[in-house]
Amino acid sequence: MGQTYRIDRLNLITRKRRPQKVVNEARCRYLAKSQLVKCNAQNKHFDYLNFRGSHFKKVDFSFAKISGCDFWGTSFNKCNFSNAYITDCVFMGCKFIDCKFDTAHIEYTTIVNTNISGCRNIVLGKFVEVLSQYPDFQHASDLEEVLEALKDNTNIRKYKLLHLPGNKYNRLNIYLLQKKFSPEELPKLLWRISGKSNKNLTTYKKLELELKAEKRVV
Repeated sequence: MGQTYRIDRLNLITRKRRPQKVVNEARCRYLAKSQLVKCNAQNKHFDYLNFRGSHFKKVDFSFAKISGCDFWGTSFNKCNFSNAYITDCVFMGCKFIDCKFDTAHIEYTTIVNTNISGCRNIVLGKFVEVLSQYPDFQHASDLEEVLEALKDNTNIRKYKLLHLPGNKYNRLNIYLLQKKFSPEELPKLLWRISGKSNKNLTTYKKLELELKAEKRVV
């Protein structure tokens, strides 16, 4: 039987002696295609989680801290983000239906091809970039050479950080990296991580931080 990403199997939900399912804190995990329904995630910290293709319904994220997470094709239905702190996240092709964002703090986040009209009382803070369509990146031979080499990196490939199914590039993440690194240094930094396992590089932000760490080593 193929690998699944059911939340229960990954022990992300606690049920024992509680009237409502409680979401446990988590960090650096690939939780694609997860489904959370009627869960309490109040005051929890979620760092560098990849929720690609996941679905959340009636989840209470009030006062939660959500940092460095990836939400690609993720849906949120009647979720509560009141007073939540959301930073360094990527929302790509997401769907929000009747979600509360009262006094939520959102910064250093990228929102792409996502209608936020279903986010009640949302206020976007500093350094939030909203793009109406999927961006492209600046092509260069040295960059494309290392991107081809990184197709053999198991985890970067698995987490779809630089490549998408069908041998397509993840243009959004590459676009974001090109905003952080110069055309000369980005290919060199990517070469430096090409031979590593990179098992903790679960999201775009973790990849960016890893490249910044490599830059400091130079």
